[in-house]
Amino acid sequence: MLRGVKRSQVNEIVVDFTALESFAAGEKILELNLVDIFLAELERLKRIVAGMGLSAADGEDVLQDVSLRALKQSDKFETRQECIRWFIRVTINQCLAEHRRRRTFRRKAGEILKRRQQDKMYQTDKKAILSEELEIVRESLQKLDESLLGPVVLRYFCDLDSKEISRILEVKSSTVRGRLRDARLILAKGLLERGVEP
Repeated sequence: MLRGVKRSQVNEIVVDFTALESFAAGEKILELNLVDIFLAELERLKRIVAGMGLSAADGEDVLQDVSLRALKQSDKFETRQECIRWFIRVTINQCLAEHRRRRTFRRKAGEILKRRQQDKMYQTDKKAILSEELEIVRESLQKLDESLLGPVVLRYFCDLDSKEISRILEVKSSTVRGRLRDARLILAKGLLERGVEP
């Protein structure tokens, strides 16, 4: 027994030597909390979901799936930026999966909506015109190939440059720029055919 120290006191003293050694060596002890980062990035993820053409209800489902994946995520991220890229990549993949499940439904609903809009000969309400154009843009985005949709949403809805997009999607910057060019040409052609000036 140590002099001046009772046995019960010795048992209560717990020292984490590995943490002290890391601290002494000048290492940062940092643990990223995925849920906190998810909440901090939620607005950006919502913009991605909206840019991918999903409705509010579908978007909520996608973001719930992303948050559940964050809770189950066991990988350790070295930086906050890596974690944010992971969230963006998972959100895009979840949106693409949702597109695959709902594509047939959306196509048929879009055709019905298009016929109804063509039956209306006169639309004087500016809000209705803007809503129609928004729907056309949304339909045009949905028709883009999956490889083009992700870069377009990240560039024009999240204001990311091609370098950051290439890190998120894990492709070359030149590939991102090429896909953005192809997507712009396809969108411009489709919008002009539908009477919307890009």
